[in-house]
Amino acid sequence: MNIKIKSDERIRRLVQAIGKEIVPRKGIMAESGLRQNSRRNFYANYLTPAIAKGYVCMVRPDSPSSPEQAYRLTAAGLELLSELAESEDSKKEQAID
Repeated sequence: MNIKIKSDERIRRLVQAIGKEIVPRKGIMAESGLRQNSRRNFYANYLTPAIAKGYVCMVRPDSPSSPEQAYRLTAAGLELLSELAESEDSKKEQAID
């Protein structure tokens, strides 16, 4: 599988896990079904790419390692979330027909 495809899938998963809320890392990992002991993997493969592409931002950007750090979607992230919801609705409608 192409690395870009894997990255895109991970970003979609992360965006769906955050949704319209402000969520701490542990909450995102739990919602994504990721184990808490895979924190390095989470940052490297999920969070950092999503932040770099402008879908997610830190609530406390001046304190990235704060235990109170949380994340939210940017405007681009909210747009992607909306597109993903529409895509899922479309798939459900096709399955019913």
